Amino acid sequence: MTSTLTLSLATAVLAAAVLAWAVVRQFQTRPVEQFKARLFLILGAIGVWQVARLADAGGMQAADAVALTASLLLAAVFGWLRGWAATVWAHNGAAYRRGGWPVLGLWAAGLAIHVIVDVLAAVADGHHGLGPVGSASIMLYLAATLGLQSWIIQRRADEVLRPAPAAEAVCA
Repeated sequence: MTSTLTLSLATAVLAAAVLAWAVVRQFQTRPVEQFKARLFLILGAIGVWQVARLADAGGMQAADAVALTASLLLAAVFGWLRGWAATVWAHNGAAYRRGGWPVLGLWAAGLAIHVIVDVLAAVADGHHGLGPVGSASIMLYLAATLGLQSWIIQRRADEVLRPAPAAEAVCA
C-alpha cells in the first residue's frame, strides 16, 4: 500500500509539474523548434509502466480498459484542437507560436474530461470517486496530447515557412 501511495504521490507531482510547464509555455511567444519525440516517449514510457503495474496488481477492470482507450482518444482530440487553436506565424524567416486563453480553455476541458472518464469507470466498477486508472494513465494522456499538439504546430510552422509558389508569367 505504501509503494502505491508513494507512486500515486510521485505521479501527481510529476503530472502537475508537466502540466504547469505546458500551461506556462502556452502564454509565451516562442520559436517553433523541430519536433522531437524524446519527451513524449519518456512520458509515454512512464505511463505504460504505470498502467502495466496497475494491471499486474489486478487493478484493471474492463471498464478501466475502456476508460483508458477513451482517455487516449480524447487526449489525441484535445492535442489536435490545441495545435490548431495556437497562433503560428512567420517573422524574419522563423516560425513562432503562442497559445493563449483558447488553448488554456482546451487544456482545462481535456483534463476535466479525463477525470470524468476516470470517475465513470470507477462507478462502473462499483467504486466512488477517482479510480486508479486515471492516475496511472495521466502520463500516457500527457504524452499523447502534448505530442500531437507539438506535431500539429510543427506541421503548421512548416506551412507558414514554405515559400509561396512563384506566379507564372502570363503570356498574351
